[in-house]
Parts: sequence; structure tokens; C-alpha cells
Amino acid sequence: MNFNIHGFADDHQVYKSFKPKAEHDIMTQQVPQCFREICDWMRSHFLQLNPGKTEIMVFGSRKVLSQLHISGVFINSEICVRLSPTAKNLGFVLDSSLDLEAQVKKLKQSCFHKLRNIAKMKSILSIPQMRQLIQATILSSLDYCNALYYGCNKSVLKQLQQIQNRACATILGLKKRDAKSPHLKKLHWLKVQERIEFKILLMTYKSLNGESPAYISDLIRYSSMAGDRNPSLHQYIAKSSMGDRAFVSCAANMWNRLPDKVKLSPSLSYFKCMLKTHLFKRSYGHDD
Repeated sequence: MNFNIHGFADDHQVYKSFKPKAEHDIMTQQVPQCFREICDWMRSHFLQLNPGKTEIMVFGSRKVLSQLHISGVFINSEICVRLSPTAKNLGFVLDSSLDLEAQVKKLKQSCFHKLRNIAKMKSILSIPQMRQLIQATILSSLDYCNALYYGCNKSVLKQLQQIQNRACATILGLKKRDAKSPHLKKLHWLKVQERIEFKILLMTYKSLNGESPAYISDLIRYSSMAGDRNPSLHQYIAKSSMGDRAFVSCAANMWNRLPDKVKLSPSLSYFKCMLKTHLFKRSYGHDD
């Protein structure tokens, strides 16, 4: 049936790509058969599948999703699992069209609630303490799985930037109408877009230097023959804007735009330093 599986601890995903015209065969034959095989394996190992925690999603563009008609899958003769519009994977909310609006809405609510609570402690905390606390609680949340935000529409990125701007204002006691960019620069924070690119390029460097899992490093390769010092990557041509967001496509595009002195960094720590400096200059025009 050619299903792929990816697991982390006790959380596993089984996935398969298909075209809308194959919907009936996939949903009525192949997926139920896959579930039967999983249940058989689990029974042989004295385990049991929990239908209540089993979710099925179909990912695609809104145009593709509009062509689908089946809304559930019978995993056995008695239980039908309805297709989910959203699902949480390792704490990150994914939606069928991958616009990530549900994830950003949840993140904004969480971060703004934390910032309101932190602001109440401002009288007993110094600015360095406020900065450390907010970096640990807010920026870490912004950076979690942030590579998935690459290529999202501008409204999503704007909302993410609003979270960082509010964090900056809370630390420095800024008013709502105060310009935030100069103060973000003062804090030496990369903006949201640059933080996303930093994460993807860091994953790329690790992949090229044997420091990432094989399922990631196998996605990219140098464009030249082995042994050549040309640091450019082979670029894949995506057939859609959603394809441009895939790591195999965006990693090569961003990597090839980097200066060679950054790409040829001798160590991970040196690469991170050079990369942040490069992105910081590009964002703020910083010349120091």
C-alpha cells in the first residue's frame, strides 16, 4: 500500500499522498486495510489501538480539498473516524490547508496571557530580568517549530510579529504607538521572518555536516560533484506555492543566497554567529 510512517516516542503518524481522483480507493480500501494491519500488529504485541485518540487528516490546497467528498473512514466494521480539520502534533496545531491560522490564534492567546502576567511583576524585576524571563517564555514559544511558518501568508506573519512587538514593549515599557523596530534592534532580536530563516538555515547546516537525522539530511544535496568545494545546493523546482514551503525547496533557495563565508563556516557555533550577523544586517541595516 506504500504508506510511510514517522514516529516520535509514543506518537506515530502514517501518511500517504494521493490525487483527488483516487479518493474513493484510498479512503474505502487502503486506509481501512492499513488500520487492520496496525491492529493485528498491536494485538500480537498485547497492545490495543485507541480510536478516541486516532485522527485522520487530509492536507492540500483549498482547491484540492474542495474536490474531496468523503468525510470519514471506517477503521473496522463498527467504528468510523471522521476527518479532522485540525490536529495537534507535538504541541503544534496543524490544519488541512496548512495556513496555520489555528496555531497562530492559539499561540497569541497563550503569549498575550503570559505577557499580561509578566507585566504585573514589572515593579519587582529589572529590565535584564524581564528580558531573560520573556526570552524563556515568549520567544521560545515563537521559535518552537517556527520553520513551519515559512511561506505563510502575510497576515499570519504579521500576527507573529505582533507577539514579539508586545514582548519588546513589555520589557522596555513602550506605548502602543511607539515604533518597535528600533527597540527590537536595541535588544538584538531578529524579527520573526529572520528567526524563521535562521531555523531553516541552521537545520540545513546541520544536515550538510552530519548533525541531523537521516530523514532530513537525505532531502538536500550539493549541486556539484562530491569533493568540490562549491557550497551551493541542488535546487528543486516546486509545482505550487505550497511546494515552495517544503524544506527540500526552501532550504536550497535560502542557502544558495547566503554569502560563501557564511556557508563555509568551520563549526556550528561559528555558523550561528555569522548567520545571525548576516540576517541582523539585512533586517536592520546594522553596520557594526
